[in-house]
Amino acid sequence: MTNPDRGALPAKADLQQLKRQARELLRAWQAGEPGSLARVAPYRLGAGEHKPKLSQAQLVIARELGFPSWPALQATVAAQQLARELGDSQALIERVLALSLGRGWDAPQPERALALLQHLQGRCPEALRPALALVQGDLDALPRPPSATQCLPPFNAPALAYVCFSSLHRLGEPWASGLLRCAQALLAPLNPAELNALRLADPALPPEPGSGAPPRLPLLYGAIARAQSPALAAALLAAGAEPNDGESLYHACEDPDRARAAVQIRQLHAHGVRWQGTNALLRLLDFEDLAGLDLALSLGADVNEAGPEGARALHHALRRGRSSACMQRLMEHGADLAARDAQGRTPATLAALLGEREALALLAAHGALPELGSIEEEFLAACAAADTSRAQALLGQAPNLLKQLGPQALRLLPDQAQRGAKAAVALMLSLGWPVSVQGDWEASALNQAAFNGDAALVQLLLAQGASWQEVNGYGGDVMGSLQFAAAHQPHPRGDYLACLQALLAAGAPWPDAAEHQDLPPALQVWLDEQALRAETVLANSSPTPTPP
Repeated sequence: MTNPDRGALPAKADLQQLKRQARELLRAWQAGEPGSLARVAPYRLGAGEHKPKLSQAQLVIARELGFPSWPALQATVAAQQLARELGDSQALIERVLALSLGRGWDAPQPERALALLQHLQGRCPEALRPALALVQGDLDALPRPPSATQCLPPFNAPALAYVCFSSLHRLGEPWASGLLRCAQALLAPLNPAELNALRLADPALPPEPGSGAPPRLPLLYGAIARAQSPALAAALLAAGAEPNDGESLYHACEDPDRARAAVQIRQLHAHGVRWQGTNALLRLLDFEDLAGLDLALSLGADVNEAGPEGARALHHALRRGRSSACMQRLMEHGADLAARDAQGRTPATLAALLGEREALALLAAHGALPELGSIEEEFLAACAAADTSRAQALLGQAPNLLKQLGPQALRLLPDQAQRGAKAAVALMLSLGWPVSVQGDWEASALNQAAFNGDAALVQLLLAQGASWQEVNGYGGDVMGSLQFAAAHQPHPRGDYLACLQALLAAGAPWPDAAEHQDLPPALQVWLDEQALRAETVLANSSPTPTPP
C-alpha cells in the first residue's frame, strides 16, 4: 500500500476516496503489514488494544494530511465539494453568511462557515464584499466601510446586524476581538434611537402573527443568542440598546452555558430589563438550574405571572420535571398554590396528572392537595404515576374509559415521553393507548423521544408499534426529528447514536451524504463503520444490503 503525500490535500479531494484509503489502511493494519504499522506508529494508536478500529485508521489519514481529526478533514472536504457544487461565487458566499448568522430554525454553524470561507479563493462579487468582511470583523478589508445603518445584500440587513449576529464570535480569537472592534466602530456614531431601529429580518422563520411579515430580530438578541458574546452585548447596551426588546432576556435564559446565561441576565438587569411579559422565567425553568432560578427571583421575576395557556411558574416547573429544590424555591417566593392554568388545574392537580410524586408530597406538606373530580382524571393520574394496579382497577370499573378520552387527555402519552417518563409510557402502551397521538409541536411520543435522544423510550415505542414515519408539526418524520436535534439542539443526556441505530433497525432510511455531514462526529464514525462492514460482507458475496 502506498503512503499518500503527507500534508497535501488535493484541491478536489474526494471524501469517498479518503474513506476507501482509511478502510485499506485498516485492513492492512489488522493484517500486520509492515508498511501500515510504520504509518500508524507515529500516532501511538491502538496500544494495548486487540484490534484496530476504523476510527483510528481515519485519524491516521487525517493526521497525514495535516488535520487534527477525521471530522475536521471531513468538514474541509465537504466545504470543498459544496464550493464546487455551488460554483457561482454569490451562492457560495450566501451559504457562508447563512451558516455564520443562522437562518430560520437552523442554528449558526461557525465551524462550517469558517471551513467554507477557506475555499473562496478570493472570489467575491463586489456587492457582497461588505457583508463577508463584517461577519469576520474585518473592516480593514473594506476601502470604504459602510455605516451601521446601511442595508447590505444579500439579506438586505443593516451593516451592524452582520456583525452582531455573526457566530464567528464563538470561535475565540482572532474573531471575537475583531468582531468586537468592528461593532464598536460602527456603534460610535449612532444614537440609541438609531440603534434600536436596526433589525435583521429572517424570512425563513414563520411570519409575525397578524402581519404576514417575517420576524425582525433586534441586534441585542443577535449578540446574546447567535454570537453568544457577553462582551458584544455589553457594548450594545452601553450604546443604548433597549433590553426590553421582547427577545433578549428570554434567549439569555436558554444559553446552554449556564454561567454565561447568568452573566447575560445580570447585564440586562443592570440596564433595566423587565421580566414581566417575556416568559423568560418559564424559559429558565426549562433547565435544572437552581442558581439561575435564584438569580431570576432576586432580580424581580414574578412567580405568579401567567404564561402561555395560563401556566404559572409552578405549573411550568412541574411540566418540565424540575427538582423539589426548584419547586421549594418557587414556593418560598410566594408561588400561589391555588393558581389555575387554562385547563383549570392547580399545581397539585397538575402534579397528580403528571405522576410527580415528590412534588405531590411537597405540595401536600404546604396544604395543597389535588382535585381529581372524575374517574377519567383518576385514571390519567394513575397512568402518569405508572400505578398499574390502580389504572387497571379503574378500567375494571369503566371498561370503555380509554376509548372515551379526548385529545387533551390522550396527549398524556407524548407529554410523558417528552419528560422521559418511561414507566408511565410503558403502562399506557400496555393498556392500549394510541401510540401515534400528538402532543407539543404536533409530535408523537416517538418524535419526542428521538428529539431528546432517549434511546430506551425509542426502543420501547418501536417495539409497541410506533413508526419512524410519524410526521411532526414541521413536516418531518422521526428520523428528521433525531437528526435536527442531534445537529442543532442536542439534549445534554441524549444518546443519539443508540436512537439512530434503533430507527435504522426499524427500517428508517440511512442518512444521505448531506445529512451525514450535519451529524455529530460519533454518529458519522458509526455510519462509516457500518458502511465498511457492509462493504466487507458484499465482497464476500453476502446478500446483505449495503448502506448508502
